[in-house]
Amino acid sequence: MSQTEHTGGRPIALSQLLALNDEMAALVRAGIPLDRGLAVMGHESPGKLGTLASGLADRLRSGENLTDIVQRDDRLFPPVWRSVVLAGIRAGQLAAALEGLSQTVRRAAEARRSIAVSLIYPCIVVGVAYVSLLLSATYLAPVLTTVYHDLVSRPDPVIALIERVCVATRVWAPWVPLLLGLGLLWWWCRSGRAIRSAAGSARGRSGRFLFGVLPRRWPTVSQVLRDGRMATFAELLRLMNDHQVPMPEAMVLAADASGDRMLSRGAREVAECLERGAVLRSRSELPDAFPPLLAWSIVTGAGQTGLSRALATSAAMYRQRAARAARWAAVCVPIVLTVVVGGSAAMFHALVVFLPIIRMLYQLGLPQ
Repeated sequence: MSQTEHTGGRPIALSQLLALNDEMAALVRAGIPLDRGLAVMGHESPGKLGTLASGLADRLRSGENLTDIVQRDDRLFPPVWRSVVLAGIRAGQLAAALEGLSQTVRRAAEARRSIAVSLIYPCIVVGVAYVSLLLSATYLAPVLTTVYHDLVSRPDPVIALIERVCVATRVWAPWVPLLLGLGLLWWWCRSGRAIRSAAGSARGRSGRFLFGVLPRRWPTVSQVLRDGRMATFAELLRLMNDHQVPMPEAMVLAADASGDRMLSRGAREVAECLERGAVLRSRSELPDAFPPLLAWSIVTGAGQTGLSRALATSAAMYRQRAARAARWAAVCVPIVLTVVVGGSAAMFHALVVFLPIIRMLYQLGLPQ
């Protein structure tokens, strides 16, 4: 019986994949045979994860190797995870490959949770400002406009506009919090899908999402994922280079394991050029999918040792950038939301309250 039949034919969930990932990495680090360690995990873990671990242990004991198992069960094991395992096996560093994937996914998930938690207080502030705006538009502004008409006989277009806005309060008032709530819900779902896609446990395009369509230097969950993917690519390429894997093969395996589709396509183009005997001499010879730092590392790393050092430096820098983006995302996104939404509500509140008074004083000061 195949592993897919053992688990009902459905792909493994993200939490289960990370648990299996961590267990396999720990077993490899400790030098414990995978079949023995996974068998123990199968007995101790409930549900689908235990069934999966036990099934893997049984197949390894029966003589199948991990490469064949991962390649055959393409419906159960997501493509990115399979690519990470294959690249790790080819490089002789399976534990490092698995740990890199877990680190990328967990950092992005932590950034997402941090943003969600840090949005609680700004949402309260925005809510209070919006309720204050509605109360002013419903009760205070009509009183001020009535006083204006009692004291000033001349019509004023600004006062007329405020009156129309206040009359239509029941029309537009429910839509503002509804649209804001839907936007936050959409971001939560799309960012979660992007994180699952980074681990390979979601199919289809991860896409960009709210707070992720900004310039790449802006700290977002998508920036954390992208930097983590580039770090994974650089680290796996370094490991395979140290293991003397041919560069065209190593380039494709590392790009597939990164989970970045554009990088995978670019890596295949580079691999085809290398197989034809071409030599990379400048950044312009690499596709645009390769970011500048990564492209510089590949082009300037002369020889096996030099390339490994350059890739190790790039991987470390991308990990640092991902960690920094995760920290700043939790700080910047709530501030922007508070300034844009809360500031807009406060500004309209001030206009509704003070603009009628200012216009009334202005009209009273004009000569009759």
